Amino acid sequence: MDEKYYKVIGADGKSPTTRFDYSDYLPENAAPGKWLPEIPDSRLLADGYYASKYWNMWYAEGARIYEVEMRGVCRGTGAGVEKQVCCAQIRLIMDVTDALLPALPDCEFPQPEVSANTGVLNTGSRNTGSCNTGDFNTGNRNTGSLNSGDFNTGDRNSGMDNVGDGNFGTGNVGCENIGHSNTGNRNKGSYNSGSHNAGFANSGSFNIGNRNSGNWNIGNRHCGCFNTGEACAFMFDKPTNLKFSEIRLPKWLNFPNPREAFEAATRGEIEQTLALPNFDFQIFEKITSISKSDFVRKLGSLPNSAT
Repeated sequence: MDEKYYKVIGADGKSPTTRFDYSDYLPENAAPGKWLPEIPDSRLLADGYYASKYWNMWYAEGARIYEVEMRGVCRGTGAGVEKQVCCAQIRLIMDVTDALLPALPDCEFPQPEVSANTGVLNTGSRNTGSCNTGDFNTGNRNTGSLNSGDFNTGDRNSGMDNVGDGNFGTGNVGCENIGHSNTGNRNKGSYNSGSHNAGFANSGSFNIGNRNSGNWNIGNRHCGCFNTGEACAFMFDKPTNLKFSEIRLPKWLNFPNPREAFEAATRGEIEQTLALPNFDFQIFEKITSISKSDFVRKLGSLPNSAT
């Protein structure tokens, strides 16, 4: 660093603010003091070493002023007029008290800069928060400009974990999405993939509703384009007259292990299974590994409608 930075150490050899004991690290016989232990970046703000250009702000009678050398990670703290820097490693080069102290009455105090950030580890101008990169961000770890929230990448995002520009919400990827976990542009809702969707979990573009796959659908669960209303459900690869919301499966089919649940199912639940629209033994066995003979074993014989 081109500018000189200083550290003020009390007469007892300790930092007047942190009370860290520098006694073993003071310069001796015109030689610089030893390097202090390096602080990992993850602990820099909590445990790092601070120095300032403005030694006069920290000086108290009887203290000693040391010019310092810093290495490792050095970052401005953004802590206001103190103009401190926080670094990973530091050493005291020389005692400059006698040279600087006569100038104390005439020392200037730093003035806030117009572009000052508020917080810590910000890069840019007028950021409020911590670890922002860019300008006019409010929050933490934003990259870009005019973001409000945390972990946004891009510009004019409001919320968290957005990637792109002009998103409002959480976890959006794209531009001008409103909601959560949308991928694409100008979606309103959540978990949409595509553009200009309004609703929930649509895949495609210009859909209004929920769980549509395709384009320009209005309603729910359509697959294709230009459909309206709520699509009728397919069962066993054939269409039914039922909406998805109208389908009632036997309770045993709500468990993750179908074989185990089948063996515990009641006779009524087994008969309800056989009465499902378009029931097909081959398809059912392919998906669940439960065969027609398993049904016969459980029921003794099959209803006429299922034979």
